[in-house]
Amino acid sequence: MSANIHSSPRATNFIPPPYGSPAVPEIPPIISKSPLMRRGGFDVFSGIADEYIRKSMLAEARVQQKLITESLMTEADTEEIRGGAPRRKFLSSAGGRFQREFYHSKWLIDFLRGLTTPLLRPTGEYGTYSHYSRTGDFLEIHRDIKACDVAVITCLENIFGDDKTGGKLCLYPNRTNELLSAIRAAPEKGAHRFLLEESQTIVFYGGIVPHALLPVHENQKRIVSVLCYQAF
Repeated sequence: MSANIHSSPRATNFIPPPYGSPAVPEIPPIISKSPLMRRGGFDVFSGIADEYIRKSMLAEARVQQKLITESLMTEADTEEIRGGAPRRKFLSSAGGRFQREFYHSKWLIDFLRGLTTPLLRPTGEYGTYSHYSRTGDFLEIHRDIKACDVAVITCLENIFGDDKTGGKLCLYPNRTNELLSAIRAAPEKGAHRFLLEESQTIVFYGGIVPHALLPVHENQKRIVSVLCYQAF
């Protein structure tokens, strides 16, 4: 197993809003009562990926660059709940053997089930490696597709120098019962922005908590491992 896993300090304690509305489906009790949802639907951890795991996945991500493709969407998205086609610009590739073993490891799944639900299971065989390495690379506010109830994102490389204002993750843990169009219309309200440090992992309900990746600035570079799990 990896090093001792511990939650990283968070600036704010979140109180999730009441769930369910005429537009957004109510969250099942098994999820709403889970330890992760009681923390606001997300938490950041150190120790899930130690230096060996981080360096091994980073090396694999660089090898997998030969299979890299651009994810580009410029049209406005009309999806209101989850999935859809949010505007985006970044590069990604399929994961490799090492990431697959990490993704399906019993110790990791047991840890995630303790945070979420005993029903949690990997969505597929592989995860992905995402590269936000060009000026303006971003991912618009969205909720993840139904195959990604729980997202596990590990920062493998984070080159920002003195500029740490771009490329931040942005989560809206207090706006889980709102339509995406309402959140996009007022993106400052309830925004929680932060940079994952190398080896840090965020675990969150990607299909419930609206989130985005803010545009990276010049000379910034961010490579992450992205794993998806089904919880329902």
